[in-house]
Amino acid sequence: MMPHDEDEAIAHKGHFYGVYLLCSQSLDSRYRGKCYVGFTVNPKRRIRQHNRGCDFGGAKKTSKKGPWQMVMIVHGFPNNIVALQFEWAWQQPTLSTRLKLFPDLKRKKPKETHFDYNFRILNRMLGVGPWHRLALTIRWLEADYERAFELPIPCHMEIVSGKVSITASQRKLEKASAAPPVAWAPECHLCMQRIDQPERSRLGCTNPTCRLTCHMLCLASYLLGDEPGQYIPITGDCPLCETRLSWSALLQRQHLLLGVPEELQDNKEEDLSEDGPDVDSDVEVQEFSD
Repeated sequence: MMPHDEDEAIAHKGHFYGVYLLCSQSLDSRYRGKCYVGFTVNPKRRIRQHNRGCDFGGAKKTSKKGPWQMVMIVHGFPNNIVALQFEWAWQQPTLSTRLKLFPDLKRKKPKETHFDYNFRILNRMLGVGPWHRLALTIRWLEADYERAFELPIPCHMEIVSGKVSITASQRKLEKASAAPPVAWAPECHLCMQRIDQPERSRLGCTNPTCRLTCHMLCLASYLLGDEPGQYIPITGDCPLCETRLSWSALLQRQHLLLGVPEELQDNKEEDLSEDGPDVDSDVEVQEFSD
């Protein structure tokens, strides 16, 4: 699958979760070509922080080793936790239980650049669960680095080129276009049981005129159909109005309805992810359990 035409993604702040790859453009041969993987909710701000140094919000591992270019970013994760788990596995392929299937990821190949090695890790990650079931977008940010994947990626993922913009006008638009009120039913339309703790366990259709009300697990099971051994749906049809649903879009809609403050997303970005789950990190991010 080759990249689509150039486009610029306008992201809703507080609803964008990306895992990016930096490459150093340093004149110092010790650092030039080195790579760094990180998580962000605002790519433009994050690359500025990396290039200004750790005193201005950048990571210790990138401070004074740049300038850095953000060459690609993977986004479309349903929440920050899933994105952080993806980031950790990309940083630590030899420790990830999901990537132990690929012993060739333990080290760089002879004459392989740091970028090529990280790109090879990403290619393997996109083909294994649970990530291969997410509606992710692989976005090239620097044309000089663009290339085709060696292994095919799932057909529901997109490869695009172009910057991500999170603008002041977009933030105002987001606030003005808050999610419309939803006429929820008190019971799940699939199991007909009352929904306890609806804020946490209730999902509905993305069609604003549809009154679908379901337990999250009931709807997931319905969308999975006869797929054995799977827990995360990709797409499916609404059981009421037959609108085509994306599981990622359903979770993002739930997030919007909950109204999680933007400040919390920014804090999670800087507190949880930038140095990874190693000795420099305050919080260890656990990978998906088997």
